Amino acid sequence: MTGTTAAAQPAEIRDAALEKREEGVEADAPIGVLDGDDAGPDETRNLFAEADMAAADDESQIVDEALADELSPGTKLLRGQYQIKEYLNSGGFGITYLARDSLERTVVIKECFPSALCRRSSRTFVRVRSRSHLSEFRTVVKLFLQEARSLAKLDHPNIVGVHQVFEDNDTAYMAIDFVDGRDLLEMIEDDAVRFTPEQIVSYLSQMLGAVRYLHELGLLHRDIAPDNILIGGDGKPVLIDFGAAREQASRASRSLSELHIVKDGYSPQEFYVSGSLQTPASDLYALAATFYHLITGEAPPNSQNRLAGFVDGGDPYVPLAGRYEGYPPGFLEAIDKAASVLPKDRIASAEGWMRQFNPAARQKTELDRADLDAEIDSAVSRLLSTTGPIAPAPAPAGGTAPARADSGREQEPAADESPAGSVEQSAFEEQIEPEEAAVDFSSPGHFSLPEMAALGRPVARPEFSAISARFAAVAFLALLVGVSVLDLG
Repeated sequence: MTGTTAAAQPAEIRDAALEKREEGVEADAPIGVLDGDDAGPDETRNLFAEADMAAADDESQIVDEALADELSPGTKLLRGQYQIKEYLNSGGFGITYLARDSLERTVVIKECFPSALCRRSSRTFVRVRSRSHLSEFRTVVKLFLQEARSLAKLDHPNIVGVHQVFEDNDTAYMAIDFVDGRDLLEMIEDDAVRFTPEQIVSYLSQMLGAVRYLHELGLLHRDIAPDNILIGGDGKPVLIDFGAAREQASRASRSLSELHIVKDGYSPQEFYVSGSLQTPASDLYALAATFYHLITGEAPPNSQNRLAGFVDGGDPYVPLAGRYEGYPPGFLEAIDKAASVLPKDRIASAEGWMRQFNPAARQKTELDRADLDAEIDSAVSRLLSTTGPIAPAPAPAGGTAPARADSGREQEPAADESPAGSVEQSAFEEQIEPEEAAVDFSSPGHFSLPEMAALGRPVARPEFSAISARFAAVAFLALLVGVSVLDLG
């Protein structure tokens, strides 16, 4: 090769050689690389080899740059309590690893790493990309820790457990249960996997139990989707990867506000609007969309497109009801209702959803109500047994009942004018259900009818519920006890 060729830059050599190779030039054929100079067969082979090495170096550099933010296998965290085994996945807010703890157990480590705000330094430490990002980065780490500590308090068989929350390398981490299984999305896309109606009903029942547990604690998941439900080796579905902290972080940081924190097909339309009201029904929409995908094999239409179609009179969502067999009555209809595009049309609670298709859930609700009735009856009986009958206040001379303390009100009728008799004949002292007998409270020493109405139970109003009447009875008897004590004093 001539001096001109030898002096060529590696990039020029690589490009020229690769161009010749693409043209079909054999390694043994003389080729002109630069300035029309020819190279012999040996030099051509060397040229191709050099081009291959240059291309490999470039590819390696690209890979190194892509992986520069990940912790290397063998990296130790929290003074050696955890050791990174391998990288699992990453997103705009963090990186997930498979790791081993000090007891040789396999765990999952989630690292707070909002890549728009920070970078890796010295192979382990996390540094902000610029001073202007420092405040935002600290806010994201704080939100990460808050959510991690909230999740660490959860204890439910269908929610992934958090072992430990800690800070290291100038960022935050959480150690999570390792679920040895596959996520629902992977299973849905596997042609060899077939779900039976019985399996789907079981999965949804368990997920509704987990979601109800969260909502009763005042928490929202905000990222329910097939890829966030793992099916373990025992067949139990487990909910993972909460999105609440990511949603809050996107609001707190300009740099993160443009990150995609919704999942088309699963996120309800309110998730697409910054600052919109998010309720338990928002999680239920995402859960309904997930199981729609599980049943049909396709995710439902994007909720934004559905909203636009709804306004135009044509929601593209195709209801499940009537299309599939083998499901309990009300099961498919409940999914359709939970997946309503407008929040006001959805099922409001996980418990309400379960009652629509689960006879056991309906029975439990009825039993709970019966237990409450029994507790109220018992409270009324205890009050009656301890207070006993309270005699009316004696009428003054002349046989006229005394006026009540508040002025401007008509006086109560005298005892002999009472149409229902004395206090001792009241329904409460005979321990008769309030719904079965009206009580006359117009006798001397008792509250007037308006006062009883203020307590929540107008006299002889059968349309009031049993529970409301019993609570009114308890309140009234408690007041009688108080009045008795004052009179004795």
